[in-house]
This record gives sequence, structure tokens and C-alpha cells, in this order.
Amino acid sequence: MPKTTSISRSRKGPCFVWNRARMLIAFHRDPARKKRAKPYLWPPKNGAAALHHDVRDQEVFVDLRGVDRADDVQLKLRSHAIVARRDPGQGWSGVEINDHQVRVLVDDIWIEIHADGTVVRETADSKTFLEGDGSIIKTSEDADVMVSADSSEITRRTPDRIDAVTADGILSKPRQAIAGPRTDS
Repeated sequence: MPKTTSISRSRKGPCFVWNRARMLIAFHRDPARKKRAKPYLWPPKNGAAALHHDVRDQEVFVDLRGVDRADDVQLKLRSHAIVARRDPGQGWSGVEINDHQVRVLVDDIWIEIHADGTVVRETADSKTFLEGDGSIIKTSEDADVMVSADSSEITRRTPDRIDAVTADGILSKPRQAIAGPRTDS
């Protein structure tokens, strides 16, 4: 069997996604430290570059050109993370990898995988947690929902109600009834 560097193969042979890679340094400020309208791109001659802490001044990236230009990817090399970006519309449009988590941006939804195994899905109006033990918590403006890892307990809290299903039974009450009557002095 012939050796190939491709991860996936079709029946006709290797499947290639990218055909060119180029390292560039983007200088976002001119020598007088004024912000440029468009960054000055410079390919380092020795293929090495220092990673600056403030990417607003200077950043290093690898530009991967796809066989089909729609597949182009930009790998940003930062002192605290590696970030992959591409145009939206093809599934993921961003990936960030650091010491504590991997984050993926898919259709304006961030999905994070933390070092402890927790998975977080965040949209503009809600956040869902899949904890390392298997329990699920979803928070939104309207309600908070929790399902235990073994599905034996389910709770839902809204601004005015609390509902729970446990091994002891079912509870569904207005929140004020649970807290008791108010005694304003």
C-alpha cells in the first residue's frame, strides 16, 4: 500500500484539502506606533517569529490555502492559545485551543470542552453545561433546568415557579409559596 500524508482517502486515492502554507507576521502598528488601517504582512525569512502578548500590535499566523479557495484556513499562533479561523458557512468558523479548554465556533454557537471533561454550549440567549459526571444544566433568561447524571432528579426554576421530579415525588409550586410570605417591616 502506498504511503500518504492524507488523513482520509477516497477510492481514487488521497483526498487533499490544502495545497499551500505560508507563515506571516501581521504588523498592526507602523514604526511610529500608529494603528494601521490594514496590517502590514511580512513573511519571516527564517520561518521563525516571536509571539507577542498583545495581538493588537503584532500577530503571527499561518495561512493555509485550500485546493478550493473556500477551504482557506488561518492558524493564529498566540502566546496563550492557537486559534484557527475560516469563513463562516462551512460548519465551524473558529477553533481556539489553550491549556484549559478547546473552543469551537459553529453557526454563532460556542462549544467548549474543558480540561475536567465539562462541555459547555453557549448561544446568545442560553448556556448548557454537560458536567463531567454526566449531569446537565441549562440556564437562560426564562428558566434554569437541571437533570442529574442518572436522570433520577429533574428540576426547573423560572422567575415565579419551581418544579422538581425526585425519587421522593413531584413538586410544583410558585416560588413565593416556597419562600413563605413576605414580612416587610
